[in-house]
Amino acid sequence: MTTILALTVKLWLNSFRGFWVNKEDIKTLTRISRSLWGDFDRSLAISEDTLSRIALLRLSDELILERASKSMIERAEKYPPKLLKLTHPFFRMAPIERFLLTTLHIEKWGYSRIARTLGIETSLMESWAWATRIKYCFQEMEAEVEYPRGPSALGNSCPEYNASAPWPQRLLDDELGKRERSFISNHLMACQSCRKLLEVTRKMMFKIEKMIPVDTSPEEMDFATNRIDDVWKSGEALFRPSEVTFGRSLLHFLGRPKVQFILVASAVFCLFWFTRT
Repeated sequence: MTTILALTVKLWLNSFRGFWVNKEDIKTLTRISRSLWGDFDRSLAISEDTLSRIALLRLSDELILERASKSMIERAEKYPPKLLKLTHPFFRMAPIERFLLTTLHIEKWGYSRIARTLGIETSLMESWAWATRIKYCFQEMEAEVEYPRGPSALGNSCPEYNASAPWPQRLLDDELGKRERSFISNHLMACQSCRKLLEVTRKMMFKIEKMIPVDTSPEEMDFATNRIDDVWKSGEALFRPSEVTFGRSLLHFLGRPKVQFILVASAVFCLFWFTRT
């Protein structure tokens, strides 16, 4: 009976979470903002400002993140940070290119989500992603990795190779359909040249991922997450007070570390007291 009651209360509380921004999405937004603005403090301030504006809209978690990302890209293009290009070759790339590399390599977004965020056709993603990766790795960073050239001659069973949108990229980005993935997986077991091409491409993409300077310390990330979360909740309370029901207020209250500590301590005390009586 106690278990059923606890489950009922949990489900009831979860029903009020509809428009709270997800904390994992806040971390993603923080890294995307860092890729656009470089400096942690400025990135945090812009993330806060962007989310406070979006609090006016009634959006799902996914759309909140996408709308905020697009807004920050437009802002970075219109008001580029001064001297940022001197800090790292990554910041010599255009804001939209930095967003692309960050979402592909750090956030692991799919082509369709990136395209939807930017308002472009998904069919354009493959060639754009490849061109941006090649530009960053070999022009901006001059990385000492092998250039992933296509095979000089294709075997009878080799998959078609498009130099502007090669199949190894689709495979590593998890963008292949089931049939194509099955065919290529079987082919790789028998074709050494295609295995080598895939390995060279994998090394290049791994190198790119290591060269994206959006790392944030755990302390900074926790600080940013809590601060942006508070901004979002304040914005909801200000612009949509009717949405801030008792359930949401209770969730916000119970989410405070001090309150959780008191509740756990009280539970332990009650359990100890009941076992003694």
